[in-house]
Amino acid sequence: MATKIVVYNPIGSDEESIAMIRSAVPQVTLVNPPKESVAAELADAEVFFGFHEPEVFRAAERLRWIQTSSAGMDAILDQALIGRELLITNASGVYAPQVAAAAWAMTLAIARGLPTFFRQQQEHRWEWGPLYALDGATAGVVGLGGIGRRYAKIAAALGMRVLAVDAHEPPKPDEVDEIWKMDRLEELMATVDVLLISCPYTADTHNLISRSRLAKMKPTGILVNIARGGIVDEAALRDALIEGRLAGAGLDVTETEPLPSDSPLWDTPNLIITPHCAGLSPQRDRKMTEFFCDNLRRYLAGEPLLNVVDQKRGYPIPQSS
Repeated sequence: MATKIVVYNPIGSDEESIAMIRSAVPQVTLVNPPKESVAAELADAEVFFGFHEPEVFRAAERLRWIQTSSAGMDAILDQALIGRELLITNASGVYAPQVAAAAWAMTLAIARGLPTFFRQQQEHRWEWGPLYALDGATAGVVGLGGIGRRYAKIAAALGMRVLAVDAHEPPKPDEVDEIWKMDRLEELMATVDVLLISCPYTADTHNLISRSRLAKMKPTGILVNIARGGIVDEAALRDALIEGRLAGAGLDVTETEPLPSDSPLWDTPNLIITPHCAGLSPQRDRKMTEFFCDNLRRYLAGEPLLNVVDQKRGYPIPQSS
């Protein structure tokens, strides 16, 4: 009996992606149902590819593997799903190039005063404001996964020293000067000029960037969060920006999404907000589908899969060299 795969994307599955899977692995049965039919189709499916909230999987008794198109696992992993011992893989690293580019767009925009200059352009005003040089400065990365490594590579190319903290012991890339354990996070925050948040969101990282830790940063510091909103104490970040204790911040993610129209974050000075879109690009679906096809070939051949999620931790554990 052919392996049945259910493909579902909440924003719509690209026809080219469906065709890619059929072409790469023609021996499988592929179903791409509308939202209201996903649960019914999963009843006899072995594999799910895409994204859905966890309740849809509860009655899928034959399900063996979930390949989620999300890198973050906070919205999909619940205790009922973890208890079933399913094989779950995520999209860690697949979107790293565009997310790192978005993070650097924010970093450079803040450092070179672009939000102020954009506003002045609308007002037809020609004035200078505070600008910051990055050459010779220090970048800090919290979570040295695919996105963190990409960000670090660009930082090094700009002439920056790069420090990182990570909960594990990943191999040190050439562009990273030092990797520290997480217990040195406060030291990192006090040292760096730019701080990237790119770690997984778990119970351990909720409000990791707390009010007391934000107070360690330099008043000329820049913070960018492209991970999950709950990692940063947003009220504390807003206070730091209003009081001039940070030069600026960029958020592609917020604790509540969509961000309510009456949120005080919208009007916070020196804060750039984008609508959780850092991973988007015209190539997103194709790249994710290529990754899934590679993993699907491995699955059918009985080989180890890429990005297997440690379900108790909530993310894939990087392999040490």
